[in-house]
Amino acid sequence: MKFTRTNLMLLVLCIASLIFLLDGGRRALNGSCDFVPVYTGARCLLHGCNPYDTSQLNQQYFQSGGRAEELLPWPYEMPMYPPSTLLVLSPLALLRYQVARLLWFLLNGSLFVTSAGLVLSMCPRSHRWIAIALVSLILATSRVQLGVGQPSISAISLLVIGFYFFQRGRYLPLSTFLLMVSLAIKPQIGCLIVLFLLARGIHRRYAVASVAGALVFFLFAGLILRMHPSSADWPSSLHENMSTTFEAGGVNDPGPANPYANLSVNLQPVTNVLLADPKEVNAAAYAIFLAFLAVLVTTVLRTNASPDVHLLSIGALAVLTLMPSYHRWYDNRILLITIPAIVIVYQKRRLLGAFIGALTALIIYSVPIQVRVQMFLQHQSMWQNVLQNKFLFILLLRQQNLELLLLFGLYLVAFASFRIPSTQTSDSSARHARFSTQG
Repeated sequence: MKFTRTNLMLLVLCIASLIFLLDGGRRALNGSCDFVPVYTGARCLLHGCNPYDTSQLNQQYFQSGGRAEELLPWPYEMPMYPPSTLLVLSPLALLRYQVARLLWFLLNGSLFVTSAGLVLSMCPRSHRWIAIALVSLILATSRVQLGVGQPSISAISLLVIGFYFFQRGRYLPLSTFLLMVSLAIKPQIGCLIVLFLLARGIHRRYAVASVAGALVFFLFAGLILRMHPSSADWPSSLHENMSTTFEAGGVNDPGPANPYANLSVNLQPVTNVLLADPKEVNAAAYAIFLAFLAVLVTTVLRTNASPDVHLLSIGALAVLTLMPSYHRWYDNRILLITIPAIVIVYQKRRLLGAFIGALTALIIYSVPIQVRVQMFLQHQSMWQNVLQNKFLFILLLRQQNLELLLLFGLYLVAFASFRIPSTQTSDSSARHARFSTQG
């Protein structure tokens, strides 16, 4: 039997999937620390306690069979997920913790592998090796996210699968439900992409239904919490938790003295190094984001619509999604949805596509980020000296943030490759019709 290039690529993909599932499963069955806040919060939603009160969450955790040695201190994993997340996970909260944790691992693992396969099917057949390499890298390096039970895995997977069906114009009610659940779990993951589908009129009524459904999840869950005396004031508890973690010295403080800020990929850890006032830090981050969004919208509107342009727009939006609000490195797996755009750019402009692919791989490979955190903790005095030169500090410890800025700029450059002459407009419109047929 002849071993072909296709067989080699499939072998690489299978090995990456096995690494993802086996090592992720080993970690998940001995931890799943990020699953604890949403699981115990969902139990509180069902049992009438406050899902943002850590003492009540502890009680639910131990009542469900959780073990003390697997519970991380709450200041590190404060409950900050919206009520809609807890409602979505409420079926798992009916089960004992160990059983729920196992099912959560199986669900996340199967969803993410499925989404990876669908991304490959969206890529052009030429230069498929680029897509295989990037998808395999994402799978092999996402075992930590799977092992800690991070909800971003399910939110990203459902977003990718839902978008795939939207792009194909198939199973639209199912895809609407998938996008709805993704938004309910982590709205900051897929919000821009779903809004893009809505704004471009791509099965618009289904896109509207997904947004409306996620909002219903949130309102219904909030209403359930309001009905119980112990959780009636849940908005204040949630706000207090968020304020505690983001204030100076908190675990999510974007300031240069916080080693865990090196795990964040949004803009605040960069603007915080340059500015002292917390209000100015957020204002600057959001101003940069809005400026980039305005440039992207203008660029997309000036480019003739086609399926390739839609995929390129999705790629740029996925990068932009990580910038405005709090995102740790595990959320950068949303870059899975950018792989078809990378292959398309590579077809048109080899060097530009290679740069985008290489930079995407650099962002995905997040081990150096964790290494820098450990180096920061072990040599804090050295890094404080480096901080005297703010730009050097950003370059050394905020690399992933700068890489996202550069990657977004490359996507804007890539749009120049999709300027379709007027003589080709009719052909482009015909191809676009298949993508944007109203459901």
